[in-house]
Amino acid sequence: MSLFLIALNKIIQLFLIIIVGFICRRCGVVGEGARKQLTAVLMNVVLPCVIVDSFLSEESSSFGSLALRGIVLVCIIYAVTIILAQLLIRRSKDPGPQKDPAPVERLSIVFSNTGFLGIPLLSAVYGETGKFCAILAMIMFYFFFWTYGAFSLSSKADPKEMIKQLLSPSLIAVLISAVMLMLSVKFPAILAEPIASIGAMNSPFAMIVTGITLAESDLQKLFTFRVFKASMYKNILVPLALAVVFMVLGQLDEIGISFLTTAACPTAALVPMMALQYDYDGQLPSGIFTMSTVLSMATLPLYIYGLSALASI
Repeated sequence: MSLFLIALNKIIQLFLIIIVGFICRRCGVVGEGARKQLTAVLMNVVLPCVIVDSFLSEESSSFGSLALRGIVLVCIIYAVTIILAQLLIRRSKDPGPQKDPAPVERLSIVFSNTGFLGIPLLSAVYGETGKFCAILAMIMFYFFFWTYGAFSLSSKADPKEMIKQLLSPSLIAVLISAVMLMLSVKFPAILAEPIASIGAMNSPFAMIVTGITLAESDLQKLFTFRVFKASMYKNILVPLALAVVFMVLGQLDEIGISFLTTAACPTAALVPMMALQYDYDGQLPSGIFTMSTVLSMATLPLYIYGLSALASI
């Protein structure tokens, strides 16, 4: 099966699970406030288990040399994306009573659904190597999200709050896993197997939460021209620009394509949440999140196929 069909098949599966979450919320199977609670479980329990299980797997010992290269590539991706977001999204001259939405639009372009969609997608397309790249990209996502992202929305970002966010369970899991990996220490089976089982919940759990989020949105008010334009930037223009940069740098191999795929994923679900946290209108980022997620059903498989064809993979 071609990479295009693999990617399309995986995204269709994920969207079917999103529909399950959507129906559960609309039918009252889960009530108001469930999304916040489920997101907390996902972020603080499931994702850390995914990280630990990946870092301490048998295949992870061969990825040591990949980590440094991966960090450099992800930093290049964020640098290029941040510059493009600044150039494409201008501040409003008269935002009215609401805060200027430009900073939130920029974050919607910069930050991708790396963990929720990137991990299962790259696991299906490139196996353990793709999964490792997605997790490394997710780690860098948290670093940039709670530094650049926080500073973008608040000129008085609290350093203590950012340190608290950086010391999230996911990053603590990274530190523990890195130490154990360097010392060649493994969890006993009685611990390793439950960790792997919880980590396996990531894909369906995350997609159900995404479906619940969509069900709680006013879909008629979300789809504006401004939302569509930002979504096209996120799903098409920025990924194409990044592909050109990677081609120039000679990084268009399986590893480079894996990191490019994480950047081409739709807007991160955390962006609307952060917007609300800093007293911005959550309607715009929710709309961009929704539309970019729907568009990714077509753009992601085509993007992976196109890059693979260029690289002759």
